[in-house]
Amino acid sequence: MRAAKSVFVAIILISLLPLFAASCNKHDASEIALDTSDPLALAPDVRWAVVVEPYAAFREEISWDAEATDYCKQGELFPILASAMASEENGGETWYRFKDGWLPASALTVYPNKLRALKAAASFGGDK
Repeated sequence: MRAAKSVFVAIILISLLPLFAASCNKHDASEIALDTSDPLALAPDVRWAVVVEPYAAFREEISWDAEATDYCKQGELFPILASAMASEENGGETWYRFKDGWLPASALTVYPNKLRALKAAASFGGDK
């Protein structure tokens, strides 16, 4: 019985040996490339937003009744310039300021860096 157990353990160890050998490959640090082409991609003070609504209108002010200044579509991403809370009469929702105007939080998902936002935008088919 003890001999059968020893043979079983030996077979297991021999079959796992290639797995252990493959996991010990050295990875050269020079293989890891950091893309530095966009300095804002990982900036800790810049948050990014991805539009989650099919279409959204940038507003001139923090109000649903404000004039639309431009439009965007699902999957587009933008750097956030500022944020503010709307008044209670305007729903009390958080709004975000972009180059083209204000968008409500309900139309967006906010990410801490551009790389995460790009990954999320790709799930919508966006690339901007």
